[in-house]
Amino acid sequence: MKKLFLLIFPALLISSCSSTDKLQHDSGQTDQLLTYSELITPEFLRSHLEVIAHDSLLGRDTGSEGERIAASYIIDHYTEWGIEPKGTTGYLQPFMLNAERTDSLVYRTYSVADNDTTWLSQSIEGESSAADFIRLFGGATPQDGEIVFAGFGVYDPARNVRHLDEDKIAGNWVLIFEEIPHVVNGDTLIDPRINNNARIGQIISQYNANGVLVISDMEQDEYMEVAAISSMTISNPENFRLQYLDDGRGTHGFSESYTMVSPEKAAEMLGLESVAEIFEYRESLKSDITGFSAYKTDRHLKYEPFEGTVEVESNNVIGYIEGGHPELKEEVIVLVAHYDHIGIGMPDEHGDMINNGADDNGSGTVALLNIAKAMQQAANDGYRPDRSVLFLHVSAEEKGLLGSRYYSDHPVIPIENTAASFNADMIGRSDDRNIDKGDTDYVYLIGGHLISSELENLVIEANNKSVSMRLDDYYNDLNDPNQLYRRSDHWNFGRLEVPFVFFFTGLHEDYHRPGDTVDKIDFEKLSRITKLIHASTIKTANAENRPEVDNDEFVEITRRMAR
Repeated sequence: MKKLFLLIFPALLISSCSSTDKLQHDSGQTDQLLTYSELITPEFLRSHLEVIAHDSLLGRDTGSEGERIAASYIIDHYTEWGIEPKGTTGYLQPFMLNAERTDSLVYRTYSVADNDTTWLSQSIEGESSAADFIRLFGGATPQDGEIVFAGFGVYDPARNVRHLDEDKIAGNWVLIFEEIPHVVNGDTLIDPRINNNARIGQIISQYNANGVLVISDMEQDEYMEVAAISSMTISNPENFRLQYLDDGRGTHGFSESYTMVSPEKAAEMLGLESVAEIFEYRESLKSDITGFSAYKTDRHLKYEPFEGTVEVESNNVIGYIEGGHPELKEEVIVLVAHYDHIGIGMPDEHGDMINNGADDNGSGTVALLNIAKAMQQAANDGYRPDRSVLFLHVSAEEKGLLGSRYYSDHPVIPIENTAASFNADMIGRSDDRNIDKGDTDYVYLIGGHLISSELENLVIEANNKSVSMRLDDYYNDLNDPNQLYRRSDHWNFGRLEVPFVFFFTGLHEDYHRPGDTVDKIDFEKLSRITKLIHASTIKTANAENRPEVDNDEFVEITRRMAR
């Protein structure tokens, strides 16, 4: 405190009439604030991630005890550091979700018929003796339709791969192989950007399928073992939707089902004699991948989920550092990271069922913690950015961006005063694309000029002033098949025309798998990206003018989606 008094006392002597304005401006000097990046370290990030992604939190599933422990951990440190609470209840912003829960007697049923509606079989998920189907995601409402076989389920016109046909698919089930053969014998058959999420999203959203049936790559015996284990978690809540938006019909859950089907059942659907034949069929499609087109099988599927609604409470966690400028402090930069993950799920080859979520999104969570620590220390020393900064740890991202949607509809700082948003989600590893190139000192930027070129320029300037990483725009395209510009929590700001940048390092083999553990995080890289977000926040908070939305195409898309 004495040091701060000596720094500001000469200013008081120079000009009494404008002293307040000058003091506030001095406290937000960019270069001084940037020096606090030295507090962002691999050691800090590791120590906190080892807690957030520990086995004892059981994967931080939405509404679970593990998620509550993670929220308490964040709150304890914000309290210790003196960061102001900005939730509706202290640091917490509670919200209610509706979900479905299967009881011990009634499970999801899958009934298969021929196309003359002669019912051939019924599988009840949860009974290992009839576990022909394992629902992986969605399935909030009953679905009924023909089964269309669509090969590898991809549309890649640049390579003349057209396995999808809307005339056949719309209103029906799509049966596809699990594997996407991007590269075979050194030849690129399918654009590597078309990953499983992009494929499933395209089939359901653009081709209007009732659901996707993915043929397991496992042998039949292995599949049945996994199905038996899966039945242990069948009573977990699912198909979450925000209670205040729920119309009572589950329409805010995911109606369409993404379901794994046993190789044996898939062979039956395709009229093949054995499981061996289905794997032979898969290999033959690889050898003539451009010659295949979707066709209707002679099978029909009726899916009936258990219908029973339960309430689940979850929480966003919100901390706040007030800006130093007397006027600009009313505006805010929102830093976002989801702290939930997907909990207990399918076992890996070691039998591990805990999805620790170290990268997804423990990495973003601890990045926000470290930035908050550095900025609060600067504030304690008398240095504040001009605009305020909000640290928004959202939940239920894995259930459909629900926590950030709740915040954007119930903001603690008015949306019209939100100058920009930075989202950190999966920033602790590198993807195969960059590993293969031998250059992992990169980060993907998504957003930026897609909504505001001014915001992108501020991030570029921040990068030049801090870590000088390679800023990769590989996914920064409104037409990218992955649609990442609307696939994480930044979207709930973007849909309201708040400029955003999504910091991301790409998907990897452990995405949504138990292998996403702390030992695989590149902490040196994570610290560099965290410093970049810190610098970007300071540059944007201290910019003379807030970044403007200047991409009419993006605005048109968001307004069309809102209708």
